Amino acid sequence: MEWAAGNGVAFDHGKTEAALFWRKKRKETETEAKVKVGDKEIPFNKEATRWLGVWLDSQLTLKEHHATRLKSGRNAMTRLHRLTGKMGLFPMNCRRIMTACVQSVTMFGAELWWKGGNVRGTTGRAEELQLLVNQQVRATGAFRTTNLGALSMESGLRPASNQLENRQRRFGAQLLSLPQGSAAQDVVRAQTTIGKRLSTALERRWLAMEETVLLEDPESFNAELIQEEQEEAKKEAEKERPGLVMFTDGSRLESEAAGYAVAWKNGQTWEGIKTHMGYNQEAYDAECVALARALETVTKRVLTPNHVTIFTDAQVAIKRMSSDEPGPGQKYALEAR
Repeated sequence: MEWAAGNGVAFDHGKTEAALFWRKKRKETETEAKVKVGDKEIPFNKEATRWLGVWLDSQLTLKEHHATRLKSGRNAMTRLHRLTGKMGLFPMNCRRIMTACVQSVTMFGAELWWKGGNVRGTTGRAEELQLLVNQQVRATGAFRTTNLGALSMESGLRPASNQLENRQRRFGAQLLSLPQGSAAQDVVRAQTTIGKRLSTALERRWLAMEETVLLEDPESFNAELIQEEQEEAKKEAEKERPGLVMFTDGSRLESEAAGYAVAWKNGQTWEGIKTHMGYNQEAYDAECVALARALETVTKRVLTPNHVTIFTDAQVAIKRMSSDEPGPGQKYALEAR
């Protein structure tokens, strides 16, 4: 107040508010502390406080910030939807406008709350962002029935978790690149929560990422691939066949949960394997991994059958297994060999 009086600065009390931050949970919703600026008592803000575009809640969880930015991103996505239809912009321009107008708005400040994959408190937020990324991929002008995995790779829009990792890593690198003596550099080196996150992000390696393998000599798939229409395939499945006969299926629910199953007959009984793949997976991935798992199961049997027949209703998965070229599902195609 002395500085303001000496420099002719007047405070607008109507725009002044006090905020109290604490890390531990408290039952009290109001504080007994009082803050005065001059002779005016400043009220405490019970909601999140906006500072430099970041919404800070009382316990610094940034939940309100994430919800606000996500809502802004969805609104931007709605406004841009008409520009990115089949009769709109070119797919390359669609990607640029989605990155500039939707992702930059939605993920602003995410460097502060992202803790890495499979960490409680951030996994749900990453899944919400992934749903928005999926909508952006669909808005590139492709047909609605186009496989989302292949469409994501062609569009160049990376998964939300990858983007969050990259944003946090770039943020840490940007702080370290500031001139020597800058106090902001100490944030990365500090033994605080945010400091440890930034240090981990700069050192983290991509262990869970599916790698693209470039093969000098493609390995052939020693199998006969037959594609039949539904009725013909049903007749073939009802026939008696030598060796082991297996059936695979993969699916994805409306809740985003994906999984697959492999079944085969052992004498008069049925045996099988069923696996839940988690979320943010496509039915395409489930169908491909089901075929790879079926072949893996055959190799682990005590007595390996001379002839194995596998039935599946996913022609795209059959086609993927026949080639080990780079692209979505290459990992499973290599496992099947």
